[in-house]
Amino acid sequence: MKQDWKPDELRATSAEIREAVMPKSITPEMVGGTLAGLTEAVAEVVETLGEIPREHVRVEVTACDGQSKVSAEGATVRLDVFAVGGFPCTAMPRQELTADADGVVEFDVPHGFKYAVSSHIDGLGASFQLVFDAVAEQRDVRLWNFPVGVWALGHTDLAHYSDDGWEDEYYTAIPFVTPMRMEEVPEEIYLWAQDSEKYPQSEGWWYIGVLVSTAETTFAIGKNNLSDGTMVWCDSRDCNTLFPLIDYHVQKRYYPWDSEAAEKQARADMDGNMNTAKILAFSPTHTAARWAASSPSDYDEQRFLPSSGQLYIMWLNRTAINAIIQQYMDAGEEGFNLLPYQNDKGQWQTPNGRGEVWWSSSVFDSLCSWVVGCNGNIRNYNRISTHDVRAVSAFHFEY
Repeated sequence: MKQDWKPDELRATSAEIREAVMPKSITPEMVGGTLAGLTEAVAEVVETLGEIPREHVRVEVTACDGQSKVSAEGATVRLDVFAVGGFPCTAMPRQELTADADGVVEFDVPHGFKYAVSSHIDGLGASFQLVFDAVAEQRDVRLWNFPVGVWALGHTDLAHYSDDGWEDEYYTAIPFVTPMRMEEVPEEIYLWAQDSEKYPQSEGWWYIGVLVSTAETTFAIGKNNLSDGTMVWCDSRDCNTLFPLIDYHVQKRYYPWDSEAAEKQARADMDGNMNTAKILAFSPTHTAARWAASSPSDYDEQRFLPSSGQLYIMWLNRTAINAIIQQYMDAGEEGFNLLPYQNDKGQWQTPNGRGEVWWSSSVFDSLCSWVVGCNGNIRNYNRISTHDVRAVSAFHFEY
């Protein structure tokens, strides 16, 4: 957490260290002198620019075993803080914070930075990775962890109404999962995390898509997530550009590189939402990421261009995903698109009228980004070649 800036106390501390440390391999001058130098440097920055305002973030992790709430104590919250498009353009090393007995962690982020958070619990799937801009005085974030698997994803709107006027009315939503789409969901499933004192009224429940939950990443597949046609990854101006804070396998392809290691790295990238935020913060010419982020969606979700690893997971689970999507379609839900699949003879079927090759938010070098084909192949292609886009979602359920 943020602490008040007390340069006089820090100067006194550095003097005490200088006097107290016995000269061994590290001398008193090295320790006390270093702290004194840092103190003076930071003091000069603060005196010149003033203290940088920060957003105080409280993250609450809520875990479900599929039907009921389980403890989130000890959950690991991964925090990535980064800034693109300003000075300095930087990404801090990923932090892993441990949730307390209430499943809560708290931290501060300087204004002007973006940050990505996700929660991880042994034996359960990861939460969605959510990305925010640090601009407020404080923010509450809720992360949800469900079992590993492919699930029908729904949510319940809860409300608190008051006779004292609309100022005392507030709303929230809680997600729930079922193995397949159900015509009637039992109350104990869709109200599994209701705080009946704070939110006594239920506004009903409905399904919103397919949840793909793994230990490393979780994302949702919703309506209208497939582009009508193919598109370039970015405009020609940025085709041969190195993007800041994005992990490349090699800077340029004519440098020595190992194809097996490159594909392994591509499959390991699970940060599609953060990648998308970095890409769009750097330049608005990135057609694939822009389409994914702006595809029709609700205001309680973040649409993004999935990473190559997330697309590969989608391909691996295509049969289970399609089974749930088909149920939605059979129930008259419009806007869902089946993934290409193989029939009982092993022949590939293209339910959307074309074979699909999907752009990812993962990059290979200054010229190429990764694609995942509907047959599971991972390749890197020139960014001005045209391919399909399959947007996926991370829900924050904020109202």
